[in-house]
Amino acid sequence: MKETIFEQVAAAASVLKLDLSAEEFASLAEDQEFSETGLEAVQMLFSYLSEKKQQTTIQTLLKLSRLPTKVPKTFENFDFSLLKGKDVERLKVLASLNAIYSHRNLAFIG
Repeated sequence: MKETIFEQVAAAASVLKLDLSAEEFASLAEDQEFSETGLEAVQMLFSYLSEKKQQTTIQTLLKLSRLPTKVPKTFENFDFSLLKGKDVERLKVLASLNAIYSHRNLAFIG
């Protein structure tokens, strides 16, 4: 069942933490003689503001979570051609995880 404009405004007002019920908004619209266009404009404004608040909340929580925002280095996206020195071939074999499956200790220095 489709929500009425009044219910949509009340739901958006709830997200915005405003004390506005569907009945109260309907009463206000009747008293002020809002047109259908005016009701739609109010509904669009409240929907926009509630969506903006939800997106801002999500972005804030992501920032506070300290989750990494950069793409992590993996064996698939690491450029082994930049490595120089002795034992370079042993480093290139790390992607196969042979040392881990054979229960050997690994130490990375540098």
